[in-house]
Amino acid sequence: MKLSILHISDLHRDPKNPISNRILFDSLARDRDRYTSYEDLCIMPPDLIIVSGDIVQGVKYESRDAEDNLRQQYDEALNFLNSLTDCFLGGDKRKVVIVPGNHDVSDYHFRQSLEAIDIAPERKKELVEQLFAPSSRLRWSWTEFMLYKIADEKMYKQRFGAFVDFYSRFYEGQRSYSINPSKQFDIFDFPDWGITIAGFCSCYNNDLLNKQGVIYSDCIAGVGERLRNFSYQDRLRIAVWHHNIAGPPLQVDYMDPDIVQNLIDSGFSLGFHGHQHKPQFLDTRFLHDPNRRINIISAGTLCGSAASRFGRAYNLVELDVEKKTGRLHMREMRNDNLQMSIWGPRSALPNSTSYLDFEFDPPPQPFVRANDKTTLLKRAEQLYSNGEYQEATQILSPLTASEKLARPLLLDCLIQLDDPSSIITIFDPPEGPSEAIALMDALWNENKRERLAKILEIPLIEESTDLSVIEMRTKYRTRLKNG
Repeated sequence: MKLSILHISDLHRDPKNPISNRILFDSLARDRDRYTSYEDLCIMPPDLIIVSGDIVQGVKYESRDAEDNLRQQYDEALNFLNSLTDCFLGGDKRKVVIVPGNHDVSDYHFRQSLEAIDIAPERKKELVEQLFAPSSRLRWSWTEFMLYKIADEKMYKQRFGAFVDFYSRFYEGQRSYSINPSKQFDIFDFPDWGITIAGFCSCYNNDLLNKQGVIYSDCIAGVGERLRNFSYQDRLRIAVWHHNIAGPPLQVDYMDPDIVQNLIDSGFSLGFHGHQHKPQFLDTRFLHDPNRRINIISAGTLCGSAASRFGRAYNLVELDVEKKTGRLHMREMRNDNLQMSIWGPRSALPNSTSYLDFEFDPPPQPFVRANDKTTLLKRAEQLYSNGEYQEATQILSPLTASEKLARPLLLDCLIQLDDPSSIITIFDPPEGPSEAIALMDALWNENKRERLAKILEIPLIEESTDLSVIEMRTKYRTRLKNG
């Protein structure tokens, strides 16, 4: 099973960026024609796309119309990624993995959450201890020489609000991103290739006054719980996040390497990230078992600032899952015109060639024994991947009460089949945001107005902070009000 991954990072999309969407996309399409056909070393066309953070440039808190400007930047990113997906993957967004970066953290909303603290002499020691405590809610601003505390937790969480909205729009409601830090991860499973990709947020507790990379431990645990299901047992595990795991002595904006040790312990063999604007390959050993490791691949910035000392770059990674081998190809911008990129091979140090061959660890040994239900679930996943939704539905329907993964997969099948009647029968009442959104649509399409009005009042929908649910709730309340 061979596949090719286009790994891009640090897009920093902004209508003010020197290179426009149209020209950037065209340059990547021309480079694909080049490396798949014309160059001596023929590279497979991409089967998957990984986008490892910093989707937009972001706006400063003092900017005029900060929220509108942020929305415009995400619109720019959305248009670019839509074009890239259409051309490279035939429009199949299920094959695109996106995670946020520190530039996707809204400084405007962060600043709105703060409250200044007067530093009384008798409280200095206490405040210093609080400032440097893990997950501290205090922030120190050197430019203002002021101490702040995060006083509005709801507003602090909204620093990811624009990314959450973008995520839902890109995946067209088929995936959603949580504003809750403990749920900021997503799992992308590709049974045909034998791989599972976990997308992590490495911006837990991150803001412009607390520059650090952290994957929240609850998210690693949440992914671990999901991957213990038998259907994932034979998958190569790939993790995606944003921050690098090392930096110069005076730099603090990178991730604690011990987090990577936890990823190795969770069975991940490959990791993809960005942030440092530097293409790199690291073979990182597990400190608690020298026979285990994770290979970590960093991408350069696709179209970041001209000030980047490493230049614009991106990666192509070819994997042979059966042989457990890979080849990293680095591409770089060869010309100096920031408004019109020309791409070509880049030396993959320490090699003098433009590629680096590597081996990766196999998936962890299965520790859940198969039974009839897990075998059926695995078969349903294969049918789903092949587009045989009706056949998958017949297998999944009896499993929803006992198998957690059966329910979301069944919902996806019924959405693909455009079967609102079955969605109502099985998913009323809903158990999560995706089910709630699908159920609201189904009730409206089946003209069940009275039941829709009642569903809009259940706590899962009425009290939801999920932007996709809020949007649907508002839409259907307006429609019911207007008759």
